Amino acid sequence: MAAGDVEAAEKLWREDLQAAAAEARRRLSSTTPTPSISLIHPIHFRSTDSYLVARTRLSGPFSIFFQFRTVQSVGLLLFAGPLPGGGRAATSTSSAGGDFIAVELVNGVIRYVFGKVGEGVDDEQEPRIVRANVRESLADDEWHEVSILRPTLNQHILRVDNTARFDNLPGAGEFRLGADNGWTRLFVAGLPESMYDALPRQIKSRRGYHGCLASVDIDGDKRSLLVAGERPVEFSDNIIAGCQGIIST
Repeated sequence: MAAGDVEAAEKLWREDLQAAAAEARRRLSSTTPTPSISLIHPIHFRSTDSYLVARTRLSGPFSIFFQFRTVQSVGLLLFAGPLPGGGRAATSTSSAGGDFIAVELVNGVIRYVFGKVGEGVDDEQEPRIVRANVRESLADDEWHEVSILRPTLNQHILRVDNTARFDNLPGAGEFRLGADNGWTRLFVAGLPESMYDALPRQIKSRRGYHGCLASVDIDGDKRSLLVAGERPVEFSDNIIAGCQGIIST
């Protein structure tokens, strides 16, 4: 075989070898499962009427973290602040006004609403709305991560997956959740039905959250909500441990 023919054969052999290696890598990547997200204490809210109440301290700098998964594009995820009335459903700050925070899904996008309500609130103290910096609906039956951070008295941060938004509240030194002893009640996944119409107008949700939550960390408290939270008896069958299958209406 001539020298030119040998070189041509070797070139074809090398090209075939490279093509085979590329195909092997492609097949390996297509069959290797993607790493699963780590979930701690997942729970399933099977009805928009159900909710839990956790007792916590959020009067100064605080942090809240949770993961959620749903196909429902609207619903209240968290609320802490004054509510009208009294009894079991009311917060420890029940009154005509006060400070509040809320996290909700609106059109599949996370919104963080916080501020003051009640008489004497001027335009500068109007509740603030921080919207997640996402382009697609998060109601996609996939797990997403949310962090609410108040690292200083005047700064509030909303993180959703790999995005973040910041805001500042004027007069933030006076922003405080809870009663004089510092305790407040954090409603998780909804409110008593009669309370929705009394929410600040900046909160759009008029029903609870239907889906799964996991890895809930309320300012360092990482206990399962089924342990740390109060569950109304009438919703005991609609709030269960785990999260299996597609969450349909």
